[in-house]
Amino acid sequence: MSVREISILILICLIWGFHFVVIKTAVGVMPPMFYAAIRMVLVAAILAPFLKWRKGEMRFILIGGVCLGALNYALMFTGMTFATASAAAIAIELNVPFSTLLAFMFLGDRPGLPRILGIAFAFAGVAVIAVGGDSGGGGEHVGLGVGLVAAGAFAEAVGAVIVKRTTSFKPHELLAWFALVGALALSAMSFVFEQGQFDAFQHSNKLFLAGAILYSALGASLLGHTAYYWLLQRLPISVVAPSVLLTTVFAVFFGVILLGDPFGPRMMIGGLMTLAGVGVVLLRNVKKQAKNDALVTPQGEGA
Repeated sequence: MSVREISILILICLIWGFHFVVIKTAVGVMPPMFYAAIRMVLVAAILAPFLKWRKGEMRFILIGGVCLGALNYALMFTGMTFATASAAAIAIELNVPFSTLLAFMFLGDRPGLPRILGIAFAFAGVAVIAVGGDSGGGGEHVGLGVGLVAAGAFAEAVGAVIVKRTTSFKPHELLAWFALVGALALSAMSFVFEQGQFDAFQHSNKLFLAGAILYSALGASLLGHTAYYWLLQRLPISVVAPSVLLTTVFAVFFGVILLGDPFGPRMMIGGLMTLAGVGVVLLRNVKKQAKNDALVTPQGEGA
């Protein structure tokens, strides 16, 4: 990689890593699905010119959009009201093992022994954190929070498998549809499952809230994804995809330093187990199916 490519890769990881701090802080003052809905409305408005209707493929895009633009954020953001930013950043990495298992079940991709062991190691690492209670960081409900974030990772994986069935959409067109579907679905979900949205908005720090939404929409979504796909056009996915595991390292660092997330032996062991397992799965995935994996949603960005 050139100095510019390395710099952009590190910048992406920093943006996505810090995003976990932004989300954790925002859902502390706003209902999580309501916050996610506002964020997706802004992204959809910006990307509206790229909404292209293509007959024959829209059902995959719309279903994928529910998974990648709504369910994943509803589950993840709600989970982060219970789990720490650090624990969430580790748990969301399960979308890689989930994607591999779904590819085996529905796309005929048979994982070998190294990937099976990597998947088992990753799940075991998240389980170590989830059952840790206070020692895992996040209090007595950390298990619920980690479980919801892991469910969000599963929704991402399902969406990624569905979207693999489309071939004519460019990345920014996919993002536009995911944002539109997500904005509509999250708004409806917030209306049904949450309350006090406008009271929370009225009593919130408007400057902070605006900054958080802009960071989520412009930084994590638009800038982060654009830069990621720019790297994929220039570098082998076997280089880019495993490298963004650095996102989780940054997220844990920011969570501990800025939010005071506990980081005891259980978090350290569980985190290392998860990253090691995900790393093995990623390396084997990109070696076996680099061309197809280029369209998988970036793991670990929390956006």
